[in-house]
Amino acid sequence: MKKELLSADFGQSAGVIRRLNGGNLGPMLSNGYSNGGKFVEEFAELEIPITRLHDAPLGNKGMRLVDIQHIFGNWKADAQNPDNYYFIQTDDYLRTIRAGGSDILFRLGTSIEHSLNNYYAFPPADYEKWTDICINIIRHYNEGWNNGFSWNIRYWEIWNEPDVVKKMWNSSIEEYCRLYETAAKRIKARFPGVKIGGPVLARVRPGSNDENARIFLGYCRDHQVPLDFFSWHSYSGPRQPFAILDEARRARELLDRYGFHETELHLTEWRYLEKWDRIYNIMGKHPAGGIKVASHLIHCLIAWQKSPLAMTCFYLIGHGSSSWSPWFYGKKQKLYYAFRAFAEMAHYENLVRCASDSEAIRLIAGRDAQGKRAILLAVFLPEGESCGEIAVRLPSGMESVKWKVLLLDEAHDLEEIACGTGDNVLILPDSG
Repeated sequence: MKKELLSADFGQSAGVIRRLNGGNLGPMLSNGYSNGGKFVEEFAELEIPITRLHDAPLGNKGMRLVDIQHIFGNWKADAQNPDNYYFIQTDDYLRTIRAGGSDILFRLGTSIEHSLNNYYAFPPADYEKWTDICINIIRHYNEGWNNGFSWNIRYWEIWNEPDVVKKMWNSSIEEYCRLYETAAKRIKARFPGVKIGGPVLARVRPGSNDENARIFLGYCRDHQVPLDFFSWHSYSGPRQPFAILDEARRARELLDRYGFHETELHLTEWRYLEKWDRIYNIMGKHPAGGIKVASHLIHCLIAWQKSPLAMTCFYLIGHGSSSWSPWFYGKKQKLYYAFRAFAEMAHYENLVRCASDSEAIRLIAGRDAQGKRAILLAVFLPEGESCGEIAVRLPSGMESVKWKVLLLDEAHDLEEIACGTGDNVLILPDSG
């Protein structure tokens, strides 16, 4: 069995760990799995830096959350009358997310419609009035309007996946550009300190299948529309599990060609799935919250340390009964422990130089403020393959260092295992 060779040089600085482990959805409000607040505590343990608010009503049955039509329920009503807004449930939802230590990325628009008919997946009848409502939502959460808060929510995303016709946007990308222009210009004029972004595309590989992105960027350039962050979505599968890793570089090149050199890059939905079939993901060999997805998560978060990404938002986090989440009907999945491992690694924020001779293995290593050291390593292999024994070479002078090794695999949930040492080498056994 081949021994894989890696190295971590704690004497060579390589920057700082970037907390790119954002997610979609906060702890559920209406479910049977909150366990008296324990769910919020476990959400906090994942140290999610930012939580994107999309599809919140889908995971909180019967709740009027986040979406424009749930906050402002009567389109014919006066948008400037505080009595026409319903904030209380969304307030509680955001309050719970913030109690878990996470900031907010607020998606202004509607959730996806997996329904017989479409009800809200249409361009608003009046873009100016729709923007009035958005402005008052921002006032509520950032300026205290209508018994609101001073939460300084900085990131506001306009709509979601306008290239998904029927389920999200029954119109053209050009029509979305006009909505984005109306909202972005007025919101930035009213709140210069917030960040506005889009186009939140679903079917795009920046640099290749990017016609809609180019239409949007050309429109923003030609009409001088503010674009503080560019957002898109990407889902990986077994054929090309890591094609996702190069998208940020190509997105950066695309935006630079259109003159958006300072625009941040946000991958606001992403994950790995063996198949899209829901039953397969719950009951199949590789469940959507299983070890394959957990390994892919860490692999990507490590690789993206050297990318131009400003943030990623995994889909999804705080849904306690979804097979796609770190919890499935309240029980922790492998995905939970992967997020927990990255959160712990981020405490050793001072990155050091690392190397691997295997594309299947990625690692980062770092030191904390007290000089304590840690290594995070991910192995992602095709079905049936094993990497064998892993040897991590360390700099001289570390012969007497004792290491505690925690393993996450099918049989272990970040549990301590034995490891070998010698000649400044840390030997990790083949876990199969």
